[in-house]
Amino acid sequence: MRKILLTGGTGLIGKALLPALKKAGYQPLVLTRQKSHLPDAILWNGRDIPPTLSGEGIVAAINLVGASIAGQRWTESYKRELWESRVEPTRNLAQWLRKNAPQARLLSASAVGYYGATLSQERLTESSPPGRDFLAGLAQAWEAAAQQAPQPPVIFRLGVVLSQEGGAWVQLRRAFRLGIGTYFAPGHQGFSWVHIADVVRAFMWALEQSDKAGIYNLTAPHPLSAKELSKAILRCRGGFLLLPLPESLMKVLLGELALTLIRGAYVLPQRLLAEGFTFIYPTIDEALKELLP
Repeated sequence: MRKILLTGGTGLIGKALLPALKKAGYQPLVLTRQKSHLPDAILWNGRDIPPTLSGEGIVAAINLVGASIAGQRWTESYKRELWESRVEPTRNLAQWLRKNAPQARLLSASAVGYYGATLSQERLTESSPPGRDFLAGLAQAWEAAAQQAPQPPVIFRLGVVLSQEGGAWVQLRRAFRLGIGTYFAPGHQGFSWVHIADVVRAFMWALEQSDKAGIYNLTAPHPLSAKELSKAILRCRGGFLLLPLPESLMKVLLGELALTLIRGAYVLPQRLLAEGFTFIYPTIDEALKELLP
């Protein structure tokens, strides 16, 4: 059976990917830092690939490792964790593949944070230049580590993943529970998102087409502003919109993380669309029909 090495397999995307991999006839080998009931779970320390792991039968590795970007307030120590939980494990995985499974492909996550967080309404594609803030630097280092793989990797720059099972959507939904909505000031900053179902489909699409390689923006074709997102949610739930949360309050509560919320980017999946990938949820209204049943 064809084996897939999966880092971050117990996270939001990993959990959604596992059934799809099994259905397609793959045997996922999930690296996890905690004991798991999964039949092919392998304990690791989150950074170094276990030296006893054999590369025999491994046709690809899917790399989803990394601490949550919005997991907590950005202190200097948490920023180090964000960096070290992505760059070092990805580099170690690429080097392990070189030594143990040189024919295996690497599919690695990155983020639209690569382009930096601004108030610009410019539409960004894979050829757009990188930003200069912390997340942009992190994404560049993360991708450089993946490029050390023996075969040209597929790198997905992910937008905000929306799923009923967790992540950012759970926080957004909770904020609108009483039919009262708000948004982060100023409101016109870009919000590039993607539904979890399309994330899974994109990884499977790339996995099953051996000619795919390089950078792909994995975002829905229709990004929108923070204010437009709030209005769309309220159209589905009913309610009214409050004034935006001020920048000064966000900085006090979240530190440097606030800059990724009060700024943003409008990112387009140009390569995916050009190469024939289709989205089940191309617009936020279509996604909300599933997210807000």
